[in-house]
Amino acid sequence: MAINEMIDQYYVIGYPVKHSLSPQIHREFAQQTKQNMRYDALEICPDNLEQTLNVLRLDETVKGLSVTLPFKEAVYAYCDEVDELAQQAKAVSNVVIDHNRRFIGFNLDGLGLINDINKQFGIDFKNKTVLIVGAGGAAKGILGSIAAQKPRHITIANRTLIKAIALAESIQDNKITTAASQLTSIAGSFDIVINATSASVEGQVLPLTSAHFKQSAVGYDLMYAPDGTVFTKWCDQYNIRNSDGKGMLIELSKLAFSRWRGVVPE
Repeated sequence: MAINEMIDQYYVIGYPVKHSLSPQIHREFAQQTKQNMRYDALEICPDNLEQTLNVLRLDETVKGLSVTLPFKEAVYAYCDEVDELAQQAKAVSNVVIDHNRRFIGFNLDGLGLINDINKQFGIDFKNKTVLIVGAGGAAKGILGSIAAQKPRHITIANRTLIKAIALAESIQDNKITTAASQLTSIAGSFDIVINATSASVEGQVLPLTSAHFKQSAVGYDLMYAPDGTVFTKWCDQYNIRNSDGKGMLIELSKLAFSRWRGVVPE
């Protein structure tokens, strides 16, 4: 390599971001696919986000970003162009920075979730009943992709009912029945139950019962932890198949890597 040859640089940005597995994942992908690139965690104080993005825009070695909490919606607003799923979610998970230094935003969260549930449990979402607990940015980020898979029914449950109603009403497909519920009054049983709240991070158990899960249901927590989350441990107590969000992160990272580098890692 020539001394003046630039190495392409990628970052995961968040606050905090030290816990992120993304650097480890992308470095393994780079090694496996023999890509000459760097990938690092960049913790940004929320007050400095726009200033930092402006600096990254000027640095021609920086070719892409992974975006984690709490910046998904702010980076969406900053982008020059976004894909359809990002437009629906009003949030981005990843950014490609093109040769004109334009920020092009994608939301790959839902596709990562769907691919992981399919690989781990052999389940696709078509004709299934789905419960999404939470109506914030994480829920918005996955909803468009889930609706595109044509489930039969989606219930959104949230502490603040008006937010659940707004998210349920955003589903445009009239072949999908929808419902909105407060957390403490969820009706029905479901094939797939997704925790899109921060309850696990805060050490809280969701107000669910085993009756909310059909016999072969799957519980999925978008958060991840080294030895499982509060939600996945609760599922274990009731012999409910479950996963935390590590696999989703790996799957969406594969999609992002292929957009950045033009190769699909194993």
